[in-house]
Amino acid sequence: MERRALSWERVMKKFRWASRCFWLGALWLSFGNSVFAVDAIQIQAATDRQLQPAITALQTWVAIPSVTDATDSHRADKTRLLLDIVAEAKRLGFQARLVADQQVAIIDFDQQEPVIGILVHADVVPAGEEAGWQHPPFSGLLVDGAVWGRGAADDKGPIAATLYALAAIKEMGIKLAGGVRVIVGTSEENMRWNDFVAVGKLGLVPAQGWTADAAFPVVHAEKSFINAVVSFTDSRPLSAPLLDDWAGGTAPNSIPARATVWVRRDGDLVASWMTAYSELNPRVGFAIEEKQDGVQVTALGKAGHGSRPDSGVNAITHLARMLTAGAKGGNFAGSFTDGSAAGRTLQFLSKIIGGATDGGSLGIDRTHSVMGSTTVNVGQVVTDSEGVHSYLNIRGPIGLSTAQIEAALVEAVAPLSGRVDVVAAMDPLWVDPDDPFVQELVSSYRRWVDDDRAPLSIGGTTYAKAFPGYVAFGMGFLDEHLPVHAPNERLPVELLQKGIAIYVDAILTTVGVREASQ
Repeated sequence: MERRALSWERVMKKFRWASRCFWLGALWLSFGNSVFAVDAIQIQAATDRQLQPAITALQTWVAIPSVTDATDSHRADKTRLLLDIVAEAKRLGFQARLVADQQVAIIDFDQQEPVIGILVHADVVPAGEEAGWQHPPFSGLLVDGAVWGRGAADDKGPIAATLYALAAIKEMGIKLAGGVRVIVGTSEENMRWNDFVAVGKLGLVPAQGWTADAAFPVVHAEKSFINAVVSFTDSRPLSAPLLDDWAGGTAPNSIPARATVWVRRDGDLVASWMTAYSELNPRVGFAIEEKQDGVQVTALGKAGHGSRPDSGVNAITHLARMLTAGAKGGNFAGSFTDGSAAGRTLQFLSKIIGGATDGGSLGIDRTHSVMGSTTVNVGQVVTDSEGVHSYLNIRGPIGLSTAQIEAALVEAVAPLSGRVDVVAAMDPLWVDPDDPFVQELVSSYRRWVDDDRAPLSIGGTTYAKAFPGYVAFGMGFLDEHLPVHAPNERLPVELLQKGIAIYVDAILTTVGVREASQ
């Protein structure tokens, strides 16, 4: 189908029609001895008026590459994005500032108690190979009714929806019974959360609220997570190693779509291994390039979110398994086990991790009736002057502690003289799905979407884990495919519009109203 940009008039015509499916009625809110009715048509009209500036802001923010990577090389871009968000918030009439050494933006809509907190993050995972994108990943283009680019859905779209939901409430002349504080972080994707650690120490986080991340209707449970680096070093580098230069992936919590390694073998022989493996594993592709004294082999998989490792194709583990299977089938059994860091990495990836994504090969496979099963994702492999480092993202249900996961990794790599370094870890989130606050959020969602699904449990991790009293609330819609952490991430304008309306409803419901315009 031909791709073409939509004019603003066409977008509005389409979504004025789509908005007819929103419910029509009134939201009844009480404060003291007074009861106020906020007309749903009034909310819808205010949402429509805020949609165009929300789209424009989202396009601007997506175009800023606020990437979280190992070196934090985009720190200046993150600060630039926060400054733009703060400027837009001030333009809309809110108090806004940067705190925590410019790592975090704070936006306040009234500061009277009680204050509801809304947590969002402005950082994004790397875009990966641009060739896999239909439109440039940091373009922010509006094409076919959607804003395209890395972060459009995770999590810049929810930032826009939250900010313009507050703008809609302000425009309607509604005086809230309490305050709202939006906290915009910039280190969510690496799961170290230095930004929110600093904000927590400053005492700036309200006692209750939600993170505008993950999915509707409400996420009340999240698996634990542990980001660990498994390293193999060369105390005495070999003069003629059989493997070298492992590389692949962009982040621990993303499924790697590409991986490479140099192999000291005849190209025709390795090509035959690739062909044999691909016949049994057609979802993964391979390429080969002649290099001095050997070949560089590339595996091509499919990117996705690391919390759902079966949703993609892991290029790193498939590359390792292909080489191991080929060597064994070609009567080269043990030929890559030369004791080098690259050789031991191959053994770890192909034999200890293998094709399992449920932790079974590590002895940490667990299943919970609500939270599901353990997941293991090898998201990145890096070669440097010290050796080879594999970055793992492991998530487990209640009943599997992060200490147990770490112990299992240490035990597994000990025979190979590997080292395990835990970069970040956090225990599971569990909030009673019948909690009144959770049910208020569910009700706000259901007033705008015909969906009676119960609160969710996910494998992902959000800022909700950082503070008691928080859950994840949108902005993913379960029946919509939003390829976060993958190429062609985008946010349809229709979903942005729905998100704004839902957040308006949720803020009015949870904070309350002390005066409504007549």
